[in-house]
Amino acid sequence: MAIVTAHTIYIAVLPDPSHLNTEDTSPLKLKTFQLGPTAHVLEQSSIASVIWHPLGYRGRCLVTVTKDAVVRLWELNRADRSTFSEPTLAVDLKKLANATSADENLSASKYGASKGFSPDSFELEVAAACFGGSLNQEGIHGWAPMTLWVAMKEGDVYALCPLLPSKWQLKRTSSTSTFMQFLMASIHSKYASIQENHTASPDDRRTSRQQLSWLSDITCQEPLVECEFFEEIIEVYSRPASTPSIPKLQGPFTLAPDFGGDFELTDIIISGLKTLDENKGGDGKDGIPVSVVCLLTSNCDIHICLDLEGVEGQWLPSGKSQHFLPIDDPEHNLIVFETVHILPNGADGKLELSHPTITADIHSGYSFFVTHERGIFYISMSSWIQKLEQELSTAQNEGAEFRLNLFLDDARSLVEHTIRVSKERYEKSSIDIASCVIIDDSDIGYFLLTTVNGEPCAAALDVSIDDVFLDDPVVERHMSLDMGDLPQRLELRQSYQPPQAFWMRSELASFIEHRVPARRRGSLKEEVKLSPATLELLMNSHRILSQETHQLGLAAADLFRRCERLKEEFRDQIFRASQLATRIDGVTGDDEDDFDADEERIVGSAKIEKRLEEVKLKQHNLISQHERIRKKLAKVGARELTEKEEAWVVELDKMDHSIDGNQTDGVNRENGEVPTWQRFDEVKRLKNDLMMQANKAGADTEDEDANGIVRVPSEFRKQRVGRVMELLERETALVDAATQRLNRLNIQAS
Repeated sequence: MAIVTAHTIYIAVLPDPSHLNTEDTSPLKLKTFQLGPTAHVLEQSSIASVIWHPLGYRGRCLVTVTKDAVVRLWELNRADRSTFSEPTLAVDLKKLANATSADENLSASKYGASKGFSPDSFELEVAAACFGGSLNQEGIHGWAPMTLWVAMKEGDVYALCPLLPSKWQLKRTSSTSTFMQFLMASIHSKYASIQENHTASPDDRRTSRQQLSWLSDITCQEPLVECEFFEEIIEVYSRPASTPSIPKLQGPFTLAPDFGGDFELTDIIISGLKTLDENKGGDGKDGIPVSVVCLLTSNCDIHICLDLEGVEGQWLPSGKSQHFLPIDDPEHNLIVFETVHILPNGADGKLELSHPTITADIHSGYSFFVTHERGIFYISMSSWIQKLEQELSTAQNEGAEFRLNLFLDDARSLVEHTIRVSKERYEKSSIDIASCVIIDDSDIGYFLLTTVNGEPCAAALDVSIDDVFLDDPVVERHMSLDMGDLPQRLELRQSYQPPQAFWMRSELASFIEHRVPARRRGSLKEEVKLSPATLELLMNSHRILSQETHQLGLAAADLFRRCERLKEEFRDQIFRASQLATRIDGVTGDDEDDFDADEERIVGSAKIEKRLEEVKLKQHNLISQHERIRKKLAKVGARELTEKEEAWVVELDKMDHSIDGNQTDGVNRENGEVPTWQRFDEVKRLKNDLMMQANKAGADTEDEDANGIVRVPSEFRKQRVGRVMELLERETALVDAATQRLNRLNIQAS
């Protein structure tokens, strides 16, 4: 981990994660190394950006960029302290911008050297820097991970490609193979097209030849294959020697359309596009040499630009240049696609200048967070970038203008205010807010963390559905919902409101009171007499009552249907409750009938607690087993024993059991073997017997020869003596070998 201040950088070695599981809560002291005490402290130039190189060997390559436009590349090694004092590569961008040959001195000036005035000191004041991408992004184009983008405060943007350490690595993954395939295809296709184009400039031909030579150095290498933890295989390459180690400075890139304003650039982030293969379900296969350049200004505006031309590897010519003046590169435009105004202007139409920063999102390469004194903002470009990728992947001229207009009408980036700082708090005192950190942990989830005036401030975030990949069938099965196992969702409806027909007064009383003559009201209480007047009264009354009874009938029918539906729903709820009760009884053990009367029956919450205890015990055992395996893997190498080494271990065990005489008798008698110490004594006895026999035979031969009784031919005598000596040498070798083996076992043979 790199700890950075304005003029100092410390590299801290993080402690082992096993300390998190211990009960000791005392603080741990980090082991740190200061980086560049001369270059960064004594030079008195503040640090603009510190970036870990995406292709660094074992992730130990650090790139530092100071505000005076000096880029330093550090290849750190804890065993060599000099790697923390001097960088392996240092380049002054002010010298590189005016250089015409790679043979010029482009390195940073040494400490104490006099520096003259240069207008580049103001135009090349660095605001921030970043790399064009990472190999973790699927389908990114080949030059992106080795392209360093540098944004200047005045608004200019430059690029260094390729910027590689002396040793760089690639992991064996699908994205790595795609990265290498695209890199080879891009370089070979460009070289072939330039060779066929007779109008190509000499500089283009030289660049294509340099790219082909650079690629040949990589493909001709035999990479060093290493294995990391979790069976990750990496291939280590060396930086090509056919091209200069310092690339050409490309830029400044021109913003189109150009816009003015009183602002300065404060940060930059790059997102690479990928090609969508419709035949393979939309997986990124070949990268597009198109990048999205997001520039953050001091007034908290984000200019989202498209680099449609792409950045490729370029180097300065070696030897004496054919031109006395630097050749102006063709104009390289960054098309301003969208300008996002995060904060509204103040009351006077202006916003005070500040220094906002950008933090990349770990879930998507097309979203990021902006930290400002007013809070933290989330910006996502996923909605329109996916449409742009699809359009560039299936480039068709027919209807391009129509599709472009539709795309521009709907292309809007999403802006969310994740953490707010209240207006009263912001206006009362200056807010000191740190750049946010994005964490994705299995325990706390998708997490945002920052500090406001020294106090921690955090937010738990939700993962966008666009960022969730369901390629794994196991994930799809767990993410899908089986509606057959879930209770049926009831349609939400409003509460029952009785209709007016139930409480509305009848019009018959008003009819009798106002429309029946007073002289006839008395006859209504008497017997009905058939007459035209009575018939007319009945018809008028029926007309009123028929309408009211019809409304009452409709209201009663609706109430009856509601009651019937309520009965059905209640019956369904009872059925589901009975199913749930059965499942609860299965969990609590109340449905068990085949239990022993002598045993204690565990039901209810006691059984649930017992199951929880069993699960906790099982989890504890798994954690303990994992910890034992982890400690064992940390101590034991990954290489297994060979057959010879295993046989040697077995032989040592047998020798160990054969040393003790008491042990030996019992063990060897069971196995039917002679103990080692007895065999050693037997060899010594045989040696002495043979020596005595040899001496006696020699003496007898001399006596017989002197008396002249027996004449033995000299050749036969030499042959027999040679055979005896050969047997003695063999026995002596056996004795010496046994003695040496026992000496190695700390046994002194007498």
